[in-house]
Amino acid sequence: MGKRQHPVKYEETRHYVVNELALNGGLWPVRMGRIKAGSDYRFPQRMIDYYALHFVMNGKVRHRYGDQQIELAKGDVFCAYPGVVYHHFIVPSDQPLEMIWVSIDGGQTPQLLGKAGFRPSAPYVADVIGKELETSLIHLFSQQEDNGDRRQVELIAAIYRIFGLMIPQESTDKLGAGPAVWIPRSIEYMNMHYTENINVQDVAAYISVHRAYFSKIFAEQTGMTPIQYLQKLRMERALQLLQQTQHSVTEIAMALGYPDLYSFSRAFSKHYAASPSKLRENEDTT
Repeated sequence: MGKRQHPVKYEETRHYVVNELALNGGLWPVRMGRIKAGSDYRFPQRMIDYYALHFVMNGKVRHRYGDQQIELAKGDVFCAYPGVVYHHFIVPSDQPLEMIWVSIDGGQTPQLLGKAGFRPSAPYVADVIGKELETSLIHLFSQQEDNGDRRQVELIAAIYRIFGLMIPQESTDKLGAGPAVWIPRSIEYMNMHYTENINVQDVAAYISVHRAYFSKIFAEQTGMTPIQYLQKLRMERALQLLQQTQHSVTEIAMALGYPDLYSFSRAFSKHYAASPSKLRENEDTT
């Protein structure tokens, strides 16, 4: 940890050595820091091979990225993308510049940035730092610098929390915008929860659409009813478990959310024209 203090300046930087636990996840911390500085402070020009979020907590700063630039103020956030030359310049104002930066990497990072409103062509969002996000950012520095497993897990959780606070909440209007929005959402829901004995009413309630209307439009756009789609998911999974595992038919029925062996066997036999036991016997003899 590097720390320097002057009457009108405060600067701190922390670096992290990423362990195997973090590397197996979707994102991980690289470094983070904070600064309070007057207009005489000079930032170096930089280019990095990870992502760096800069949170303007007070004052004003001008960010130059590539051949473009943007002036940001308290509440705004700028993201430095990998391979892009960027440079900060403090803009004189009534308040000194206070800024926190969090550098991260990982496969989920570009998608999370996109959901929060950042784009390589416009790598900033305005007026996003509320009280809760400010508290979360300050909390990053509340513990001693530590590269242990526990601290890395805490940091990763805190970074996800920061993204959660930056990603805009979907409005009711957007959720109910029409089939182009809620058909994919219903499919995502069924793909995730088909083993939990959900029914069509559960899916319709999730997307806030009347059950009968949802069933009608879903069938028109996908060529099958929601019931048929759920049954297809369950039967394909059942076949996979029968062919690739040694689980009993009763255990497979339980794993797919069926209340008893009879209801599962009846559904399976109707779908594949063979009972689960008979199909497994045939597999074993081939």
